[in-house]
Amino acid sequence: MGISVFNPTSGPSIKQVKMAQRGKSLEGSIVALIDNGKKNSDRVLLAIGEKLKQQFQVKEVFIHKKASFSHPVEEAEAEMLAKKCDFIISGIGD
Repeated sequence: MGISVFNPTSGPSIKQVKMAQRGKSLEGSIVALIDNGKKNSDRVLLAIGEKLKQQFQVKEVFIHKKASFSHPVEEAEAEMLAKKCDFIISGIGD
């Protein structure tokens, strides 16, 4: 019995990457911050929310807590957030 070794590499992939278009100004907007439930993520997001209000005159910050850090936001939740908010920010890690 031998050992099979697979080489997962291939040649370079040349793709043109473009930056996403910037949205409107944060001023007067409603922003959702996604809390993944990890330790102290709520504190970090509260501080970010306050900074957004002070520095960018955000009208309202809405913090949405996910059911689990290991799962994405449910489709119904995502639709609700998209209807309610102008911007959604997710990104708390370890």
